[in-house]
Amino acid sequence: MTDPQPLLRIDSVTRTFGDVYAVDDVSLDIRQGELFCLLGGSGSGKSTLLRMLSGFDAPSRGRIVIDGQDMAGVPPHRRDTNMMFQSYALFPHMTVERNIAYGLRRAGIGRAETVVRVREMLELVQLDKLAGRKPDQLSGGQRQRVALARALARRPKLLLLDEPLGALDKKLREETQLELKKIQETLGITFIVVTHDQEEAMTLADRMGVMQEGRIVQVGTPREIYEFPRSRFVAGFIGTVNLFDGTITQDRDTDAVIDSPQAGGPIRIPHAITGTVGQSVTVALRPEKLVIGRAPSEAHDNHLSGQIRDIVYQGGLSVFHVTLDTGMTVRVTRTNRVRDEGAAIAAGDRVALGFSGQSVVVLPS
Repeated sequence: MTDPQPLLRIDSVTRTFGDVYAVDDVSLDIRQGELFCLLGGSGSGKSTLLRMLSGFDAPSRGRIVIDGQDMAGVPPHRRDTNMMFQSYALFPHMTVERNIAYGLRRAGIGRAETVVRVREMLELVQLDKLAGRKPDQLSGGQRQRVALARALARRPKLLLLDEPLGALDKKLREETQLELKKIQETLGITFIVVTHDQEEAMTLADRMGVMQEGRIVQVGTPREIYEFPRSRFVAGFIGTVNLFDGTITQDRDTDAVIDSPQAGGPIRIPHAITGTVGQSVTVALRPEKLVIGRAPSEAHDNHLSGQIRDIVYQGGLSVFHVTLDTGMTVRVTRTNRVRDEGAAIAAGDRVALGFSGQSVVVLPS
């Protein structure tokens, strides 16, 4: 059984500005009802790609197909898409109700239908009691919800959101992420969210695409991207990671060994890896996969030793910076399950670190 036709197909899309490739040969399918995040740093091409989807910019090469229709030459107002900007772009002289109704009136929707849709949107974003207020009488989170309601009122097949929560403080942003995801699931509209915030992408996305220098370097679910990165860049960009350079010295059907001077010896992996003996590789190990203690534990396949350089207390977590006997510094995270647990190990103490070979990812160097 083949997959159904995607709502959005991006086919070998490139956008150049002179000799600069802002988007470089990107191909991607996005399904109906999916919440997809484009994640990347400044200059990675994510916002340029979003502008091409919306019709505010055109590809230098390639095709964009929405619901089976090639978008070449189709202007923004004739696409079944809508875009929500980081600035929200609300009209300050209009009430919440009139802001939401504005796009419907411009689209020629009748008055009776407009009233119904505005009421639906106000209830959806829980602003029905604030319909008569103007933007300057609202909080940042409330303004964000007005902008979202206005974008959704026209019932687009595809909603494009450019850093939609970037203007909110951390706590409000986290709360709004959950609200945004719930609204998307309720409506079943396809969302494409551009963000540079890794935690935001991990919270929102059904799937995500990581962009680097105009290319999408990996696509997958948040868990796939975090647990199974395919490159040093993705491993380092998503979350925090310890990277050990090494050489494959053994690769059998049942196990493999990578010799790493940075780790102070062999790293043992209880399964085969893709590589050849003598090949240079990088071993990626997340901080939470390491277990810290005063003495080595027989429960682990691999052991490191060193001295705690410093400890950063972050409430629910403590982050240990440990300088190994090899001179390399690694990060270890541990949940603070009891209040005084952090006091058992202090900065300057010698410690043993253990980890399972199942927890590492072997990457090309």
